[in-house]
Amino acid sequence: IQHNRFCKGSQILILGTLDVTALNQQADSLQFSETADRKTFHTLVSEIDKEVSHILSLIVKSGKIPIVIGGGHNNAYGNIKGTALAKGKPINAINLDAHSDFRILEGRHSGNGFSYAFEEGFLKKYFIFGLHESYTSKNVLDKLKSLKERVLYNTYDALNIRREKEFRLEMQIAIDFIKSDAYGVEIDLDSLPMVPTSAMTPSGFSVEEVRQFVYFFGKHPQAAYLHICEGAPALDFETNKHMVGKLIGYLVTDFIKAKNSLD
Repeated sequence: IQHNRFCKGSQILILGTLDVTALNQQADSLQFSETADRKTFHTLVSEIDKEVSHILSLIVKSGKIPIVIGGGHNNAYGNIKGTALAKGKPINAINLDAHSDFRILEGRHSGNGFSYAFEEGFLKKYFIFGLHESYTSKNVLDKLKSLKERVLYNTYDALNIRREKEFRLEMQIAIDFIKSDAYGVEIDLDSLPMVPTSAMTPSGFSVEEVRQFVYFFGKHPQAAYLHICEGAPALDFETNKHMVGKLIGYLVTDFIKAKNSLD
């Protein structure tokens, strides 16, 4: 991308990459179907949690705004915990996602980052934007309903299929719910159609809608971080592997422009 008056490279620091090579090597020898191996998987994810939360805490304490590019959505837990620790109180989160990632506390994985953060007191309020109705279990829906004072959601089906809800109005409802405290902006790329992820979908929000979403929620003083996760270029066609990175580049610069508009 270009350094110009719309987005200046001098405003961006590139910290680097969290090296999980050794953990991946341990995981390569494990079988998820084996109970003992699943427990080891959970332990490995917990090790990543510690690193992510520590790094996020240091960045936020320094007065900078983290932009985290993953990796799996398991890192939402570390993002939330690290930011909450830096600020000395729980934070809120808005998650654009086909899934709730609010599954049971059975050991850490990518499907329960928010439920663990909620249970441990780091996540105060949580809004799930664009949940896919056909891929959310009854147990999760019942759980979300029981927590409606602190956890709200809308569904992609209500927004873009049945047209019962309007995109812009729903964004306003969501920000009114979370803006009383610092909040994280979470973007799971499996909410966009045909973007290579571990849970790729043929149906989802357009790139333009997601870019508008990032800009809208970034353009508020309480937006504390941006997390873009689950992109998997290795699953794309050989000639298109750069496209995931280009998509992420648009979302990153939209967020930076939103934050700069507050100055």
